[in-house]
Amino acid sequence: MTQTKSGRSSTFIDTAHVYLKAGNGGNGASSFRREKYIPYGGPDGGHGGVGGSIWFVATSNVTTLREIAFHPHITAEDAAPGGGNRRDGANGEDKTLYVPLGTVIKKDGVILADLKEEGQRFRAAKGGRGGRGNTAFKTRFNTAPKISENGEPGEEYEAWLELSVLADVGLVGFPNAGKSTLLSVISAARPKIAGYPFTTLNPNIGMVSHKGKSFAAADIPGLIEGAHDGKGLGDVFLKHILRTKLLVHLVDPAGFGDMKPEKAVKVIEKELKDYHPLLGKKTALLAVNKSDLPEAEKVHELLQKKFKKREVFLISAATGKGVSKLLDRIIKLLPEIKQADLYKPESAAAGPLAGKTGGFRIEPDVEGTYVVKGARIEKLIAMTNFAQPDSWDRLRRIFRTIGLDKALKKAGAEEGNMVRILNREFQWSDAQAPTGKPGKFAYKYRKYNQDYGD
Repeated sequence: MTQTKSGRSSTFIDTAHVYLKAGNGGNGASSFRREKYIPYGGPDGGHGGVGGSIWFVATSNVTTLREIAFHPHITAEDAAPGGGNRRDGANGEDKTLYVPLGTVIKKDGVILADLKEEGQRFRAAKGGRGGRGNTAFKTRFNTAPKISENGEPGEEYEAWLELSVLADVGLVGFPNAGKSTLLSVISAARPKIAGYPFTTLNPNIGMVSHKGKSFAAADIPGLIEGAHDGKGLGDVFLKHILRTKLLVHLVDPAGFGDMKPEKAVKVIEKELKDYHPLLGKKTALLAVNKSDLPEAEKVHELLQKKFKKREVFLISAATGKGVSKLLDRIIKLLPEIKQADLYKPESAAAGPLAGKTGGFRIEPDVEGTYVVKGARIEKLIAMTNFAQPDSWDRLRRIFRTIGLDKALKKAGAEEGNMVRILNREFQWSDAQAPTGKPGKFAYKYRKYNQDYGD
C-alpha cells in the first residue's frame, strides 16, 4: 500500500457504496401579463427546467473505483424555476462519472447495469421534470388559472458499484507460483515481482499478442486454502476471474509450504468451485512453471498421470521455455469458448421507485392514520403547490377521479381521521362536496414532517 502526496492510499479499490441524488425539477411560475395597451394579457408563467441526471460512463482510462469511493455523495444540479413572460427555467447540469470497464451497478442487491464496453452509458438517477407554469392550465373554461406545479424531485437512493475485471484468460495458483512473472513475459504489463508470497495485492491486466491473435490476461493475487471463506486475500479478488473464458493454473513444482504439487492443484480447484460453481466448469489448463528446477519434469509427468483429462504444460516463465506452446493452445481454445452473461441487468428493478404500483395502496398505522402509498400519488403530492388554493382544489378533484375517496371510505376512514401521503397529512371528511358527491378531503392540511420541506 502506498501513500500519495494528499495522504490517501493508492490501493486498488474495486467496490464503492455511493449515495445518488439527481437534481430536482424547477418550479413552474404563476404569472400574468400586465402591459399597457395590451388587453387580455392572460397567464404567462413559464415552466421549470429539468433537473440534472447522474450518469456512469465506462472507460478504459480508469482502472479503479478509488475516486468514487472517496467521494460517495454524488449530487446533480437542481433546475431553475420558470418565470413570467413565458420564461422557462434552465435545466440542471448532468453529473457524469467515469468508471472502469466491467463495473456493475447494483441497488438493494439487484443489478441495474453492467458497463463493459468503451463509452457505454447508464443513467443511474434521473433528474426531476420541471413543474408546469400556469400557461399550461389555461382552458376556455378557465382563462386565468392561478395554478402552477412544483418541480418533480430527482431520484435519490443508495447504490453499490463493483468492479469485475474484463479478461479472457485468468492466471491462478498458489502464491509465488510465477503468475506475475508469466504476465510480464507475455504482455507489456509490469506487475510487482519478488521472491516472497503475496507480492501481488491487486489484479493486473495485460494485453497479449501472439501469432496475430490478441487477448487480455489477468494475474489474480495468490490463493490459499480457505480463500473462499475469506482466508489470506480471501474472496476479495476471486470475482475478477468470473468473466474469464479460460483459466491457466500455474503450479510450482516445489509445492506450497508442506503441500505437494498434486495436492495443491486439487486445493485451488476446490477453492474456485466453492466460491462459484461457474469457476469449476471453466476450461482450465495446468502449467507446471519453473521448468529449470530439477523436480519440474517429474512433477509434470505426475500431473499428467493424475489429471488425464486435463492438458498439462511444462513452462518456465523466467526463461520463456514452453511459453509459446502454451500460448498456441490458448489462442486456439478462446474462439471456441462462449462467454456466460453473469451480470444481466434486471430492467424491472431500475429506478428507486421500483416495486411500487402505478396506483396506490392504503395502510393504517398504529396511530390510526391512513397512510396512502404509490409512486404516482406521491409524485402528485410532491409537485402540488399548496400555497395556491386553486392547486388544492385541483388536487381534490384528482383524488375523487382516481377513486381515493371511495377507497378510504371502504378502508374504514371516518370523520376527522387523518390521511397521510408522503410528507403531508389531510383530515378526512365525509361531508357533501360542492359537486354533491359524498366523501372528500376537508379543505385543510398540514405538513407531516418538517424535515422534508416544501
